[in-house]
Amino acid sequence: METRWATVDGVHLQLPIDCTAADLREKLHKPDDATLVAVTGDLISVVHEEECQLSEMVAGCADTYYFRRPDEPDRNDVLAAVEIDSALEDPASDETTIQRPGIDH
Repeated sequence: METRWATVDGVHLQLPIDCTAADLREKLHKPDDATLVAVTGDLISVVHEEECQLSEMVAGCADTYYFRRPDEPDRNDVLAAVEIDSALEDPASDETTIQRPGIDH
């Protein structure tokens, strides 16, 4: 099985190419109400579909992932992006991709 390296909530680890948000949640013992947020260069992807392989989404290209819980304090500028809250309120597809705040385009 192919793997790649990524950082999930500050821990650098190997991820199988075919992993899903649900797989990550289970393996890392994350709570059910935590949303997977992926960072790929100047993009942020909020994953709405837990069972879809990350490799089939923009989120699969990420090198950094965070699990974000409702009403948790912002840990960094990525998780503080107000667009994440909007994406969580009205998901239109398996993931919502937005521009990363603080990066000039």
